[in-house]
Amino acid sequence: MSHPGIPSIVAAEAPQLSRTTDVPESQLNTAPTAGAPDKTNLFSQVETQLTTYLTSSPLYSLLLSTLELVFVSDGRVALKLVVLPVHVNSKAVLHGSLSATLVDLVAGLAIISAGSPKTGLSTDLHVSFVGAAREGETLWVEAIAERVGATLAFTRVRIEKELAEAGRALVATGSHTKYVR
Repeated sequence: MSHPGIPSIVAAEAPQLSRTTDVPESQLNTAPTAGAPDKTNLFSQVETQLTTYLTSSPLYSLLLSTLELVFVSDGRVALKLVVLPVHVNSKAVLHGSLSATLVDLVAGLAIISAGSPKTGLSTDLHVSFVGAAREGETLWVEAIAERVGATLAFTRVRIEKELAEAGRALVATGSHTKYVR
């Protein structure tokens, strides 16, 4: 089931949200358990990590300064990015290295949203390129932390482009394992 404005991976988790920064009523008065993320502040925690990424890395600040966080829930994040001239290759389509960079960064944000204090160090990153995106198109980058253990975190990422006639088309998928101890 699709919800307007909410990415496909996370749609089933968020039908009760009126805005991406809202917190469901059931979580407003609940104290977090020891070691668990504070659900009422989850969006700002992930947003703070994204800002840290963008301001501390010349590569991220050059390529991803317009990346917009639009959805956060427990272990799930979604971001939007308009494809700029700096994002495309010599064939005028999204460069594969940018897709890999997005998988790396957004997977770390999903890990933070799952309650880990660390985004982790990459141990394995796999990207499958299945479609193309061109300058001016809007990408949705969605990540799920499938499992965050004491040592390793396993994530999967989808990169889709918005279609003019409604809906989305898959551009790339990724899986990313990170060392989080």
